[in-house]
Amino acid sequence: MECYNCGCPLSELDYCTNCGADVKKYKKIMYTANKLYNEGLDRAGVRDLSGAVRALRDCLKCNKNHVDARNLLGLIYYETGEAVAAFAEWVISKNIRAEKNVAEEYINMIQSDKGRLETINTTLKKFNSALDQCHQDSTDLAVIQLKKVLSLNPKFVKAHRLLALLYMQTAEWDKAKKELERCRRIDVGDVDALRYLKECDEQLRGGEEAQSGKRRKKKEEPAATYSWSGNEVVIQPVTSKEPLGIHVFLQIGLGILIGIFATYFLLMPAREAKVRNEENDKLIAYGEEIDSKNSEINDLNARIKELENNLNDKTGQLEAYNGANGILSANDNLLAAALAYMDESQDDMNVEQYLSLIPGDYVESNASQEYLDLYHFLQGAIGTTVAGTYYESGLEAYRQQDYAVAIADLEKAFRYDKTNAEALYYLGVALLDSGDVNRASDTFHQLLHEFPESALADKTRQRLEEIGE
Repeated sequence: MECYNCGCPLSELDYCTNCGADVKKYKKIMYTANKLYNEGLDRAGVRDLSGAVRALRDCLKCNKNHVDARNLLGLIYYETGEAVAAFAEWVISKNIRAEKNVAEEYINMIQSDKGRLETINTTLKKFNSALDQCHQDSTDLAVIQLKKVLSLNPKFVKAHRLLALLYMQTAEWDKAKKELERCRRIDVGDVDALRYLKECDEQLRGGEEAQSGKRRKKKEEPAATYSWSGNEVVIQPVTSKEPLGIHVFLQIGLGILIGIFATYFLLMPAREAKVRNEENDKLIAYGEEIDSKNSEINDLNARIKELENNLNDKTGQLEAYNGANGILSANDNLLAAALAYMDESQDDMNVEQYLSLIPGDYVESNASQEYLDLYHFLQGAIGTTVAGTYYESGLEAYRQQDYAVAIADLEKAFRYDKTNAEALYYLGVALLDSGDVNRASDTFHQLLHEFPESALADKTRQRLEEIGE
């Protein structure tokens, strides 16, 4: 046990040895909470769930942070069919102690099983619907709903008790007693169920006594009287004290009852068939209306999907115009290159920097003829200077064994000057030294194809022989 003020472990003394706080009453409250928890645990062990709930609630009044009491209370709620109350207790327990808490397993067990969650939701909805129907005096519908609830959750004690009350209201004492017995099997200490069960037993016992009294009365009534005349016994039947006219009235009443029953059994089937046909017609009309609404919904969903596709297409087009590689960006870079070319204070490398930002796929497929004319003009105007600069920087990077920079610069040097066989040769050498044998082979073959009479042709063939070609 820890001090409520400083959290230091408490001793047998009535004060905290760390902060000096008076913990006498606090220790008494904690001991009481633990005692109530043990009582609840014992009651739960013998299925006195109602008594266990009372003890655990009193325990939490003394110590609201008693994690074990909350977990046990949640288990009892879950056992009696009250999953929502159980879930609430476990969530509170987890918030009190987040780690090493079995409540987390209980919560995950319920949340991971989608079927169980659906069953719990359906059970609660049907039980609430049954309560509403009870308030509206629709007991028959309430009984049907409660039977469905118990088919989904046979341990829902409240549903058993409510169904028993409805049976008691209609004097179906045997059925009510069966439901209450089921309650007792789940919770032996359910006071309400015991009180209702006592009422059912009294009613059933009274009915049995009334029937046995009628049978006894019939047996005690003599069928005849005996008298003696001299030495002979004279037997005379007992005459009824009722006048003979009452039999006539009884027969008339019996005839009337027979007529009423005959009318009921002959006319009611036809009336029920008529009502059934009307209900079937209504169901068919509702079904047709539902089909019509479903068709409208499908049409609207198709329209929504079509509009979403159009929106995605327009969004893609807009991104193509506004993106980093879009039309607007390519146009801006070309204009910036042209301005840099006309500005005498800027050199050709500044123009090349803007041209290098223009995507190659845009130039090849999407650019207009006017765009291409200006683009190629600027490339030709700066080609010689830029090619020489990139050739020198590429050779320097190759000497420094910076093959990535060397490859990039030598590629640009040959792109701007297609006659520079040296740039193409050293590009192949840089690719070969960097380990890219395939690209190096393609580059050497390109050099032999485009410059067969070059002084570098022999060196190129030697390189290919080194590769193995």
